[in-house]
Amino acid sequence: MNTVKHRLFLESAAIRVVPWLLLPLVLVGCKPEEPKEYPQDRLTVEYSVDREAILVGDPVELIVTAFFPTNGTLTLPEIGREKDVVLLSRDWTDVPREDGLTQSESRYSITSFRLGEHPVSTGMVSCALGGQLLSTNFPAVTLQVGTSLNDESTQIADIKNVHKLPGRIPEWIWIVLGSAIAAFLIGLITSRLWKNRDTLIPSAPPIPPHVLAFQALEALKNRGLLEKDECKPFYTELSLILRTYLEGRFCLNAPDETTEEIVEEMSKSPELDGLQKGILQEFMRQADIVKFAKGHPDRSTMETAFETTQQFVEETKQTGEVK
Repeated sequence: MNTVKHRLFLESAAIRVVPWLLLPLVLVGCKPEEPKEYPQDRLTVEYSVDREAILVGDPVELIVTAFFPTNGTLTLPEIGREKDVVLLSRDWTDVPREDGLTQSESRYSITSFRLGEHPVSTGMVSCALGGQLLSTNFPAVTLQVGTSLNDESTQIADIKNVHKLPGRIPEWIWIVLGSAIAAFLIGLITSRLWKNRDTLIPSAPPIPPHVLAFQALEALKNRGLLEKDECKPFYTELSLILRTYLEGRFCLNAPDETTEEIVEEMSKSPELDGLQKGILQEFMRQADIVKFAKGHPDRSTMETAFETTQQFVEETKQTGEVK
């Protein structure tokens, strides 16, 4: 009986003592956490990530928190490298603190489409503070990218049963279709060419140079420059008629050549005799005196020049041509 009473006494004493022993632990656990202190003249970077081992394409939430002086400018490196690290979204918030620092929180949503281990960034986090630059490494976050395929799904499957392809179209059908299309195109092109055909009109034969020269001499004679004693326009037009004839008859560039060049070329022509070459040279010299030296020959000299030119054309025209 005494033993039972003694045990009951000990149990009641323990019941009374245990709460007093647990009270300090409860008080310690309920004590609010003191704010963490950060250096006032440094850049501090912390991070949290929901997971680092993912499957291809799974999103990862990464939070990078930076603490820096309030008057500083924070710069974070760009995240994203082709398929290794793909940036899905980014959001950030700056929160002033009572300790004179600014707290910048950047939230990244990233993923990867390439198997293996890929560091999120190897760049630097920097803070420009006046003429000073504070910097530290970006958090060493590494994505471990795996695949959901198991060993069984990667094994090569057995060859499936062979299915026969549908029968080919007979070759003669292709030949008939090709012939029909070719005939249609030929008929279409022929009909359009026939509708748009032009009536061929034979071109008139070219007028011989001497005929043109005689026509021009006749026109000059009818102008009455001899009767009006207008020697300069008379010799100018008469010289042009002769030069044009020489160009068409002897293939010379006579209208653009000087008198010396024409005389030199015609002196080498086997189609002219000595008298004809002399007549040509004398006429060209006389025409230059009238045009450039302001000479004024009498009417008989002008008539002689006209007749001499007409005779030169008559004697040098090609054989077989009709006047």
